[in-house]
Amino acid sequence: WKSLKLYKIKALSFREHTLLERGICMVLTNEEAKQFYKLWIPLLDFVNQKYKINRNLFGMTSPIGLPIIEIRKISEKLWDDKRVIDEYILSGFKALDEEETEIVSSWKRAVRGGFIVDRHLWDGSVLISIENSEVYIVKGIVSSWREILEGFPMPQAVEATLIPFGNVIIFDGIITSSSSRVCLSRNMSEQSKQIYLNAKKNGKLHYCL
Repeated sequence: WKSLKLYKIKALSFREHTLLERGICMVLTNEEAKQFYKLWIPLLDFVNQKYKINRNLFGMTSPIGLPIIEIRKISEKLWDDKRVIDEYILSGFKALDEEETEIVSSWKRAVRGGFIVDRHLWDGSVLISIENSEVYIVKGIVSSWREILEGFPMPQAVEATLIPFGNVIIFDGIITSSSSRVCLSRNMSEQSKQIYLNAKKNGKLHYCL
């Protein structure tokens, strides 16, 4: 398994530009992405300093150039005990206004585990929980899941942590997928397809957490 973090944005097609203008996109807007990292990086910094995971990363302010393996260690510590989020908010480590506090606090509703990325839609990608077959529509942060998994056969099994961001679902920026680019069996692929179609038919797609 290998960690993946996409940081490149491809040129949008005319249709993608049209959808973006209508508020429909597979990724956050630039302003939303900036807001996410503005809130996310200080939280990771707090967790890192609290548990002294990597002293070389004390004082993180930007996602650019951060070592993915070390960031994954920090994020795993965070998700192992989400009560640290309340501690962070109450500590005053970083001043947060009411909206920012609400966003950060909502991350306690994170969903962590294994997922099947079944397909890509214009407003996000379909992730199906391996544990309970719940179906989530998940946006990328600055790059879409289509780009993140480019070259991987679909459907694809991944491990990820889904988090709310306003009225949409994103992830914490780190996923793992099979380094051998294993293709799921035809039976498993058909099963994930039916799970998605049934959830869509019954109005059980999760667009928010």
